[in-house]
Amino acid sequence: MDMQSGSTFDSLASKTRSINSYQLAKILGDWPSVSRKGPLYARLALGIRSLILDARIPYGVRLPGERSLATELHVSRRTVSSAYALLRDEGLLMSRRGGGSLTHLPPGRSRPGAPWGPAVGQGSNWFDLAIAAIAGDPRIALSFAKVHEVLPHYLAQHGYAPQGLLPLREAVAEHYTRRGLATTVEQIAITSGAQQAISLAVEALSNPLEPIVIETPTYPGALDVLRRYRSRLIDVGLDEDSESLRVAMRQVLPRLVYLIADYHNPTGRLLDTAQREALVRAAAECGSQLLVDESFVELGFDGVSSVAPLASVGGESRVISVGSMSKSYWAGLRVGWVRADRAVIARLVEARATFDMASPIIDQLLAAELIRTGEDMLDYRRQMLRAQRDALVEALHSRLPDWKFQVPSGGLSLWVNLGEPISTVLVARAESYRIRLASGTRFGLSGTLENYLRIPFTLSPPDLVVAIEGLVAALADVDLGWSLTAPIGEALV
Repeated sequence: MDMQSGSTFDSLASKTRSINSYQLAKILGDWPSVSRKGPLYARLALGIRSLILDARIPYGVRLPGERSLATELHVSRRTVSSAYALLRDEGLLMSRRGGGSLTHLPPGRSRPGAPWGPAVGQGSNWFDLAIAAIAGDPRIALSFAKVHEVLPHYLAQHGYAPQGLLPLREAVAEHYTRRGLATTVEQIAITSGAQQAISLAVEALSNPLEPIVIETPTYPGALDVLRRYRSRLIDVGLDEDSESLRVAMRQVLPRLVYLIADYHNPTGRLLDTAQREALVRAAAECGSQLLVDESFVELGFDGVSSVAPLASVGGESRVISVGSMSKSYWAGLRVGWVRADRAVIARLVEARATFDMASPIIDQLLAAELIRTGEDMLDYRRQMLRAQRDALVEALHSRLPDWKFQVPSGGLSLWVNLGEPISTVLVARAESYRIRLASGTRFGLSGTLENYLRIPFTLSPPDLVVAIEGLVAALADVDLGWSLTAPIGEALV
């Protein structure tokens, strides 16, 4: 058996987690039937490969021994040994005699995500599906009339409000109270968007020596923040009820846990009340703080009744809620907030002094006006998003029927299982057809999630149909052998 050695193996082995034979067999499921091509060991390797690339088995996890897994799967040890050897050849396992086999990634995949930036220029003729955000409603401009009426009062002051402008904090507090979570203005701090709110929470409440648990896939902006702070990240594969997250919390006892409970980005998952209560109980048991991103909470449709904030189910002291105007109203309005107990808010305001002192007064006045009077605007946007989601679902079912996804009841995107690890190359080829997308790898750590693609339903139905036709063509090119080594835009011969 070809065994690997060196500092990389030693580094991973010193802090590795492990998965036992029973756990691996359970998540492999009916692996012999996933593909009926090739020998049994190749099909087993295919099953494990998909788990690694989809981040259901994270990077650096020790796999069970060959004999133990063979017994659990009712196959020969040679089958497991050959499967592991194939994965080592592909760079997906590192092994050392007596040290076991650790999940790994080939050179070039284990890399931090690219810094965020707009995918295409404003007003271009591209189909931009890399950013899950929609254009602002023209009625937002009308709300400036109210801002102009009160602005002279604020011009007579210095303009710095580190915790946020009082009228906006009152509007946000009233909004939480209407949703079933009694809130005072002292529990609210205003930020320059959800991204800054997450940054402040990480800076104020954690340090690089402590683990932070996250779900995978998750919001790329949060990953960027956590990488910047060099946080010790424990990524957990996403499931419907967050059971895996609760198990990881009890194993690791993290100070901070980042999650999205409402119309999850990118999957669209919505946790029900029982699941929220279970998370709060787990946080209390583990001494953890739940950093809950609520940026999509206003974007529920399909008649889904409003779910109470996670902090309202007995977890006020354990939950830090982050909100934003970006997804519900307009990303050009850079206003977000944090809702937490007073002690946490005080620490966040102190941490903010190293960022930008305070948010712009005019933006805050506009945000307060929209929160108080913008329900009709939100209803219109929900109806529009539902129509766009339905158009995207119909186009995918018609033109790409082998791609699998759950239809969400809210949010902005579909999380599509491509059935094979081609996300990065497909996204690259799609640029030849003027389509920009974010590959599945952008939503996880270390280049995983290659089987997935996020497709937002943020364009008009006709544009979505045209974009899917372009994806059909790009997929055909990939199937014919186009690779990342081919220059973007080059015709396939």
